[in-house]
Amino acid sequence: MFIFGCLETDVDGIKAKAKEGNYPIDGRLQQVFDCIKKGTFSLGDDTAHGKFCGLVDKLCNITAAGTWEGDRYLLINDFPSYVAAQEKVDKTYADQAKWCALSIQAATSMAQFSTDRTISEYAKVIWEIEPAPRPAPTVSSSSKA
Repeated sequence: MFIFGCLETDVDGIKAKAKEGNYPIDGRLQQVFDCIKKGTFSLGDDTAHGKFCGLVDKLCNITAAGTWEGDRYLLINDFPSYVAAQEKVDKTYADQAKWCALSIQAATSMAQFSTDRTISEYAKVIWEIEPAPRPAPTVSSSSKA
């Protein structure tokens, strides 16, 4: 299992520091935010671009981290830990025998856990949001050539 993020016992301290303006954004995540702001992921869709930028602006409201006005779930705080965990995943995956053994162990111990179920439950109960499917971008005939 690859675990990342802050501990529940750290949340109040993180929020207090953020309120004082001490909530640094990892440079790698800032690069992602910059790409979003430039429109890299909205594919020319102004509505999507506006929503993406609104989300980034909310996350970057650093003095409101841990509240609905800012980074409610402390994603910015957890990002470096997530990257470190992903590096461990990559290293483990490189050892195929170890990866296979861990995969089998994880599958046999999963029982009723389902990512889809968990995300759906979070969306409904915690985030109070409904699914909003986004259609795939269409490929113009001139770009096929």
